[in-house]
Amino acid sequence: MDEHQRVSVFEAQTTNVRELERAWKHINRQINSLILQKNDKSVEVMTKALALIYCALAESLFSKLIHTPHGLSIDEVEQVKRASNADGVRSGWVKCAELALKRVEGAKSNHGANVAQKLRMMIEQYIFDPSILRNKLAHGQWCVALNRENTAINQDITNEIESHTVVELYRRKHALEKLAAILEDIIESPNKAHHRDYWIHLTEFEEKQNELANWTFEKKVEQIFEKKSRMRRDDNCSCPR
Repeated sequence: MDEHQRVSVFEAQTTNVRELERAWKHINRQINSLILQKNDKSVEVMTKALALIYCALAESLFSKLIHTPHGLSIDEVEQVKRASNADGVRSGWVKCAELALKRVEGAKSNHGANVAQKLRMMIEQYIFDPSILRNKLAHGQWCVALNRENTAINQDITNEIESHTVVELYRRKHALEKLAAILEDIIESPNKAHHRDYWIHLTEFEEKQNELANWTFEKKVEQIFEKKSRMRRDDNCSCPR
């Protein structure tokens, strides 16, 4: 890959990320509408569609990140890809973080070591291999996943498919986007934007994840119906505005 090809990939993935964000919002609105209709089966179907959008977004966002112009060198991009292909997407994120942090002045200082440790922890805890779920759903394993040889049930992946509520997908998407934002700053502006915004990103990340950790699908349903009730009361209010 040369620089021209890198820019082409970056531009393509920028477009893909933008369109996937639109698709996410569209499907999310549909899910909210179906919740109000109490159409549980359709909510389940659209949640799986949202999971596929998440998988596509995760892959496109990571590809966009590592192909950022004037960021990682071409050789470093290839190193990240090899790590992902050999040991999974988490290894790719870890390799990306390791290489990007070399661009930060004082990378060997306490700040560099602390950032590296924090990023690794975030990757281990919040980054999931989107290809596993995507492939199972795309190959017809809609509710029950099979093993690689298709000779037995893969209970772990089956449990993951069952656990995918929209709330869990929100949590994963937020973590993915915040981690990408932190790494993007390091890649694009290691000695300005990174130092300026790192703690802002990190604080927002931790606060939102704590909030989402206590948010359940049942609470989401309750909030949607409460919002609808408020809107009805406002519409029926004859008070002067």
